[in-house]
Amino acid sequence: MKLIICAALVAFAAARPQLEEEPVAIILEESDPIDGANFRHVFEADNGISQSMIGSAAEDGTQVMSGSYSFPLPDGTIATFDWVADAAGFRVESPLLPVAPVAEHPIPAHALEQIAFADAQRAAGLVWDEAAGAWL
Repeated sequence: MKLIICAALVAFAAARPQLEEEPVAIILEESDPIDGANFRHVFEADNGISQSMIGSAAEDGTQVMSGSYSFPLPDGTIATFDWVADAAGFRVESPLLPVAPVAEHPIPAHALEQIAFADAQRAAGLVWDEAAGAWL
């Protein structure tokens, strides 16, 4: 029985699709040695993937890092993300990322509609029953 199971596993593994992956060449890689909080690293591959980052110390002595990374999308365009990490936290920017609402109401309109609906149900004397998954 064990022999049959082992043979079946070997046959299953041999039958899996064989993916042909082309090797990726590194066309650029540069680094400066780390000196306290200061460093620099740049990397680029021939498949369109790239990354760069720089680190330094702020005036108050805290670490500040910034950089970017890019990669090709299936449609042929390049996705690029720029980032900064410092005492204020990590922030990333890209035209591909959604923008948080910053108008008078930081809550999206559809969420405000749902909140208003729930408030109207409560005002009508209905109570949400979690177990039943319904307003009672």
